[in-house]
Amino acid sequence: MGLRASLSRPTVGRGETLEERGRAFFQTRVREVQGTPVVELEGEVDLSTSASFKETVYQVIDSGKRDIVIDLDGLDFMDSTGLGVLVAVLKKISLEGGSIRLVCSKRSILKVFRITGLDKVFDIYDNLQRCLGG
Repeated sequence: MGLRASLSRPTVGRGETLEERGRAFFQTRVREVQGTPVVELEGEVDLSTSASFKETVYQVIDSGKRDIVIDLDGLDFMDSTGLGVLVAVLKKISLEGGSIRLVCSKRSILKVFRITGLDKVFDIYDNLQRCLGG
């Protein structure tokens, strides 16, 4: 493991990082901006963290919110399981008459959307202000 990885990952005891224990660093924060719930993601969305991501967004939907923003700008990495969660969330919220918008300006994350064609499925904005129409 390189110096960069050891500096960017929180430790969990005996100098091990979360990644070394089989879990990537990931956290969510939900806040309301102009009456719209914004789910902010930080770290990595992969097989080990995607369930937490899905649970957080489903809780927002189940609370009655129908228009949701997911801010991906805090992500360092997202694999196909993260994309799968986004597609599942889109299906769930669409069935309930809602919508989802994404905020993402990171080229590495946007590339995943372009390669898979999901950039044509999701409304993706380069910053939160534009996403909220401000």
